[in-house]
Amino acid sequence: MQKHTIHENEIEAVQLPGRAHKMIIGPNNFGPAEKMCFGVADFPPMKHAPAHVHESQEEILYVLTGKGEFYFDGVPEEVEPGTCVYVPQSVTHSINNTSEDVLKVVYVFSPPVAQGSYDKK
Repeated sequence: MQKHTIHENEIEAVQLPGRAHKMIIGPNNFGPAEKMCFGVADFPPMKHAPAHVHESQEEILYVLTGKGEFYFDGVPEEVEPGTCVYVPQSVTHSINNTSEDVLKVVYVFSPPVAQGSYDKK
């Protein structure tokens, strides 16, 4: 019988610029989901994750802890716990944690994306 549940602690974080990223469900992860991926990302206190673009994916994020700013094409929008964020494909965005707490978000991509493939080199 296939298992349908997994805990975040069962996934090892991948360190990406400015964040620890756990893709929990996706094509090459638990599931496997074919048309989307889901995970969590932790942004350290008072740190900035650099700008990047998802050329072919839409992204939805939901803020669990911390406060900060999401930048869309250089324009900031404040976020706090309970904020839901939509990132259209091909929009340059970055995240700035302005709090002393970890800015923890959950995310969904559709179609799925490979972790870190979108970070500018």
